[in-house]
Amino acid sequence: MNFPYIYNFYSVRKIMFLVILACIPGIVAKFYFFGSGVLIQILFSILIALFLEITILKIRFKKVQINLKDNSAVLTSVLFGVSIPPLLPWWMIIIGLISSIIVTKHLYGGLGQNIFNPAMVGYVVLLISFPIYMNDWHKRDFSVSFFNDLKQSAYVIFLKDHIDHIDKNNSIDDPSLNITPDSFTEATPLNDFKIKSHLMKDDFSLKKYILKNKKISVQSSWKYINISFFLGGVCLLFAGIICWRIPISFLTSLGILSMTTYCYSEKLFMSPLVHFFSGGTMLCAFFISTDPVTTSCTNIGKIVFGIIIGTLVWIIRNYSDYPDAIAFSVLFANMTVPLIDYCTKTSGYGHNKI
Repeated sequence: MNFPYIYNFYSVRKIMFLVILACIPGIVAKFYFFGSGVLIQILFSILIALFLEITILKIRFKKVQINLKDNSAVLTSVLFGVSIPPLLPWWMIIIGLISSIIVTKHLYGGLGQNIFNPAMVGYVVLLISFPIYMNDWHKRDFSVSFFNDLKQSAYVIFLKDHIDHIDKNNSIDDPSLNITPDSFTEATPLNDFKIKSHLMKDDFSLKKYILKNKKISVQSSWKYINISFFLGGVCLLFAGIICWRIPISFLTSLGILSMTTYCYSEKLFMSPLVHFFSGGTMLCAFFISTDPVTTSCTNIGKIVFGIIIGTLVWIIRNYSDYPDAIAFSVLFANMTVPLIDYCTKTSGYGHNKI
């Protein structure tokens, strides 16, 4: 017998858990190219997020065990952890997660009542407050063993700034910790484009830069990371966890705009491939923009929501001072969701649209 309602076979806890599992291919790819710092950041983010979640639940006199079982805090910390650079200092991670868990989630009433994506709010707070740290990506040194890479990453994340502040003249006895990660910092394709855009004011500098970097292309590390998140996102689509309308409309709008402008001028605009496989494009398409709490509730609204994000990503990447635009675009689109839902609402079952 058919009933006039939809039965959801997935609980909130299971949905969150499956999304976390789908992130694993992207996490593995990021670990391969950027080292053990990625794993440390994610695990540390999970611990801090759980601590903050338990603390605020007790303050609000909520049942801790029941609310922790929904896995929402873990998913927020995982998405936040894969978005930040691999060697970001630990205290910045705490600031970002306070903004995500306490300010964005619980001050709005908890899970299901927040209007902004928690992970992206934490990311934006750090990006605005510490722009140099947030654009400092360090490639993995493949000549170093996993154990030494783990020690080096932990040292930079938890101890480096503290030890340098206490005594800049003291040396570390362990030679494996005497590292200078700045020597293998990777400039992302999006950063390369921003450098090129700023140099356009100086013709000589621009010509010199173009001769050195004839064409801004997709770096292999970011290409494989985005492909990995794409594969995880496709699994979520086939499992029915996320709606196809948001990622398709987001990628389609971004692709049409970037293709049109790239055909107009290859020197002034990035190609669609650079947009698709650089930065957090695929992470946004399948894991961030599809957050069911902060996106539109209607089918047409989801398409509009994805188009808004894709358009804003293209605008910010091409015309702003920020290399990537995922977080800003998602948060701005979150603000438009009530208006989108109001304009695209449909009548209920058995009722005529007023």
